[in-house]
Amino acid sequence: MGRIHTAGQVAARGLTTELEWTVIGNGVADISENELEIWYSPQDRFVVSVQAPGESRWYRVAPGEFLQNKRLSDGTTLSIYNELYHPNNGGNYASIYLSPNLDPVNPRGIRAGVWKVQIEGEEIRDGRFHAWIERDDPAEVGRHDGERFFRFPSFFTTRSNVDSHSLSSLGCGQNILAIANLDASVSRINITSSQGPTRDGRSKPDICAPGTNISAANGFALTNDDAWVSMSGTSMASPFVAGVIGLMLAANPKLNAAQCAGILQRTSRPLPGSTFEWRNDTGFGNIDPAEAIEEAITFTQRKEIK
Repeated sequence: MGRIHTAGQVAARGLTTELEWTVIGNGVADISENELEIWYSPQDRFVVSVQAPGESRWYRVAPGEFLQNKRLSDGTTLSIYNELYHPNNGGNYASIYLSPNLDPVNPRGIRAGVWKVQIEGEEIRDGRFHAWIERDDPAEVGRHDGERFFRFPSFFTTRSNVDSHSLSSLGCGQNILAIANLDASVSRINITSSQGPTRDGRSKPDICAPGTNISAANGFALTNDDAWVSMSGTSMASPFVAGVIGLMLAANPKLNAAQCAGILQRTSRPLPGSTFEWRNDTGFGNIDPAEAIEEAITFTQRKEIK
């Protein structure tokens, strides 16, 4: 279920590459919306085609075109958009949506099996692309005619998956810190933690911090008995770092965000067996709160040489 990224290159006009996108079956029906995004250079033009499991037909969409709400024989709805010059970043962007049949009388999940996505070069100057599948948290939502209905993540086959570049769009922002989830008990990055770099090659995550089996205040507690909760994830590692930055700013209010990021990278420590080089899972290493705060205080106290 963690196979959510792939990448490749279409070398020349008329050549193709093929991606394999899996939707679960075997008595479990996926009734969530599934989305696949393909990002490529504005210099290029790709034709994107989709083939449903068990069909021979390809649904073909050229640059600047779209296919919207195409209902297949089993009720699955397919939409394909091949957009040029996305307003957020100027890149070209193809998005594919698989939607379930939510008819109240006869609901059916998305057609199970391997969906094939073909990328064909119409005009190639660069040819490189990255693609991501939107992540879902698995959750059973009911049953119908003996079939279990789930909101369930789709994923690439092992043949198509490229195990990198799995950071969320928020983690790829220009002026943010992306934090990896460290399992401090074994000095390793938790398997659920996303990997960099970004699509444009920037070094994210920046650092890692404890984020596995972290006890925190339960904001939804109704009684004192459930006032605390233990959770794991980058959502626990990031507040750890935010707290350290707060202490750094308390020690030196003149720091700006860029300086805080630089200090945290400088003072982080490599995990056992690693070096000071950036890694796509740990960043520049494990946060060292005491060293970061000390550096925040002392780096402005450099003495002038006379």
